[in-house]
Amino acid sequence: MPQSQLPHLPQVDALVAHPAVFEDSPEAERLFAEAMAECDAFHRPRQPYLDHLAQRFRFHPPLSPEPGDWRRLPPLFAGVMKLHRFLSIPEEEVALTLTSSGTGGQKTQLCLDRDSLARVEGMGRAVFRALGFCDPEPAHYLMFGYDPSEASDVGTSWSAAQKMACAPAKSVRWLIRRDPSGAFDFDPEEAARYLLERKDDAPLRLVGFPAFMHRAFLEAARLSPGVKVHPRSFLLAGGGWKSHGGTPMTAAAFAAFAEETVGLPAERVRDTFGMAEHGVPYGACRFGHHHVPVFGRMLVRDPLTLEILPHGQEGLLELLTPYNGAQPNQAVLSSDLAVLGRDCPCGLPGDYLASVRRGGVHQHKGCAVAAQEILNRRGGTAR
Repeated sequence: MPQSQLPHLPQVDALVAHPAVFEDSPEAERLFAEAMAECDAFHRPRQPYLDHLAQRFRFHPPLSPEPGDWRRLPPLFAGVMKLHRFLSIPEEEVALTLTSSGTGGQKTQLCLDRDSLARVEGMGRAVFRALGFCDPEPAHYLMFGYDPSEASDVGTSWSAAQKMACAPAKSVRWLIRRDPSGAFDFDPEEAARYLLERKDDAPLRLVGFPAFMHRAFLEAARLSPGVKVHPRSFLLAGGGWKSHGGTPMTAAAFAAFAEETVGLPAERVRDTFGMAEHGVPYGACRFGHHHVPVFGRMLVRDPLTLEILPHGQEGLLELLTPYNGAQPNQAVLSSDLAVLGRDCPCGLPGDYLASVRRGGVHQHKGCAVAAQEILNRRGGTAR
């Protein structure tokens, strides 16, 4: 058999295996810096475009394994990843390709080799355990996302499926599926009836787009006023807090709505933040802050100068991680506008995402935007 051409990245593996997921210490910083230097040393000779970025940012490689030196690394703009694959490995070594859009629009392609896929799956499990998202009791999963049997390459479908590692599955129902015409569709009454039929049998795990949950909860309350789900049920959302009409909501407002309509305890409503171009999940604590684990970093840059801004100031969000040997996405600059905080009152140390909102002139049609169009076709109000 031909020999694998996958990169050997022992420092990256050591970082991903670090047991203290939210440790904020010199040791954790050393591990991250060494892993970033190792990752960049692999990709740089294979990616001529990185030399262009180095000149643009006056970056003189190599990246040092010294703590903090990773802040010098020029970021790859997320929009560019919608145009090029940037593979650093042979095509035949790609184990999984994920896209950022379900029904059109510019598509990012996140490519993962076997080892990188194992790393990102392990990171997700570690984050979910550390934040208390997991429960040993079997649960019924209501997946408010694209059915992976019909959309296996959609990033949010894959990430939603990863969240099923949080509790054993007693049953699973995917709720965004293709209709006879081939278009993705969502039936709020089907979702509501599935919820009502299983609410007393075992905890429910509600995973996916909040806008679809919002619509289903209204329908469940209409069909069965005063409904209350199992008290150990858990909601884990992604894609931004919105009503079924696409109106933004705060995390607290959505949690209060879930408690009012279906009796789900507000403290058991959480979400994650992530980008298809990046892959690391950032889970929310009880204060709604998305915390930065040891294997990721966030920076905020001035939109005009691209200088790194201090905590508390809004700018373009940059996400950093060294796990991927298939593509040079170790530093990705998004068009999102964000503010970073530090030392959350929940007790977790280190940085967290205090706020984030869409930036830019053009609306990129990511998974959440494309999914909202399905609800818009259905109409905005419950019957």
